[in-house]
Amino acid sequence: MSSKLELQVEIANDEVTVKLIGIIDEDADFSKVTDLNLKKYIFDFDQIKSINSCGIRDWINFINTIDDTAAIIYRNCTQVIIEQMGMVKGFVKDGAVIESLYAPYFCEDCDDEFKHHMKASDVSDMKAPDVKCPKCSGTNTEFDAIESQYFNFLKQG
Repeated sequence: MSSKLELQVEIANDEVTVKLIGIIDEDADFSKVTDLNLKKYIFDFDQIKSINSCGIRDWINFINTIDDTAAIIYRNCTQVIIEQMGMVKGFVKDGAVIESLYAPYFCEDCDDEFKHHMKASDVSDMKAPDVKCPKCSGTNTEFDAIESQYFNFLKQG
């Protein structure tokens, strides 16, 4: 996979879905989706591997070009994206919705780390849901981060 950020853009009616692939850094180019002036923007972060400080700056500058009346949805947020949401003010534009994310877990039965895909609504009172291990189907799993920090983005907005 190339390290250069790739944007796969699908426009239907008054909505755009943007799949972000690769690395968000100082070379990130959001020009494909700048000035679209649509009613709904869905950003799919499923294939984002990393983001650096210049990429964070460029993302915030880009996201602020979207009209304040447009709906913004963050989908399939990887751990690196969730961490930025919790630490960097403005990474999530006011009013945006975090739809789904990946969360780190550890299975004590098979000594395996894994990422569990969930809806943001599955998190209740800043507590990660109980999940089964995808490798051994065991239930002796635990959330593998500090919940109050990892889910800090839920307090925003």
